[in-house]
Amino acid sequence: MHSISIKSRLISLLRWSERYTNLDMVYFASGGFWQTFGQVATSLLGLGLVLFFANFLPKETYGTYRYILSLSGILSIFTLTGISQAVAQATAVGHEGALRTAVRYQLKWNLILMFVFLVAGAYYFINENFAYTGALLILGIATPFTNAFNTYGAYLDGKRQFRLNNIFSILSTLIYVGGMMAAVWWGGSVIWLITAYAIATLGANLLFYRITLKMFNPPMEPAEDTLRFGRHLTYIKLLAPLTAQIDSIILNHFWGPAALAVYAMATAIPNRAIPLTKDWVDIGFPKVARKTPEEIDQTFYKRIAQGLLAGSLLGGSWALTAPLFFTYFMPQYLDATPYAQLLGLLFVFSMPNRYITVLLNAQKMTKRIFLNTTTVNVLQLLLYGILGVWGGILGLITAQIAVAAIGLTINILTWRMGRA
Repeated sequence: MHSISIKSRLISLLRWSERYTNLDMVYFASGGFWQTFGQVATSLLGLGLVLFFANFLPKETYGTYRYILSLSGILSIFTLTGISQAVAQATAVGHEGALRTAVRYQLKWNLILMFVFLVAGAYYFINENFAYTGALLILGIATPFTNAFNTYGAYLDGKRQFRLNNIFSILSTLIYVGGMMAAVWWGGSVIWLITAYAIATLGANLLFYRITLKMFNPPMEPAEDTLRFGRHLTYIKLLAPLTAQIDSIILNHFWGPAALAVYAMATAIPNRAIPLTKDWVDIGFPKVARKTPEEIDQTFYKRIAQGLLAGSLLGGSWALTAPLFFTYFMPQYLDATPYAQLLGLLFVFSMPNRYITVLLNAQKMTKRIFLNTTTVNVLQLLLYGILGVWGGILGLITAQIAVAAIGLTINILTWRMGRA
């Protein structure tokens, strides 16, 4: 009885707060709990692995490992990166058969990705870089399957199965962390690390994809509209894999793997905490997919202001605590501290930018998404190329902050033009 009373009071408090937030706070609290719990758990596990790397791997080895994963990320430009969003949107409006169809379609399409990995591996073989050759061949076998099977997460989000999806995410991360620690323990070479990464990620995604099929048994049905939307999103975000990894490529090429390792440690907390804020925003996707643009306009700028305020508080908190974190947990990387503090500014813009992205995807504003994404990606490539080559780590961080701030203005204009 006592627990029921507490739950009733909490629900009453959340309902009362809705007059100020204009949000379904009970829905966001229930979904938000699992999104927050899942992201915090996976982030802590990932952070634990980063600390393990920081204390047991040489900077050059860790930097080389990160560089190879960045190359893999860039090569993913040849896969259907937009399918997951399309499956989430289709599932949210009741078309559950999109999951099986999308996965089969990706498996066929990703033969191109496998071929590209083999070509890249052959290039490094000709240049007698056999470590890179082996790593790319291993990733070329595993990555095409991994990228297809991980679509189960989008399906679960579309069904509002936040609890289950986050449990699967935590278990996947446990498998990955365990595999990577074992690789370090057994020798810590780059090939061991890449092999463990490939096996752990593929194994986890295949396992939880099969479990999802068994639990929900989604039908196998035509989903051409979903596939078409996924292809459009892929073409729209064609530069996204390059922009996501270009910073690592620039640092490794112009400043060396040790600088890349320092940069990776500086971004360790922001890269794990910022997705947490984005995931919380994503909870509203199924609801936004059912709203009209006119209904969204009523609270559009209020949501932007709320996101800016929340991001400022989070970023300021991180800037104050970063020196203590590096002093006690990463003493080998104290030189990364000021870079990490500066990255706190990214929190300010993360939630508003994600909010508008969710709106555009939910409303299927394909042309506006293309204009938005292309503009921001080109801007990012230019600033990363100029400031990264010139200023190294500081130049890249300055570029990130500038892109986030300018990107918010572009996002707002994109939504308003789409409504004109």
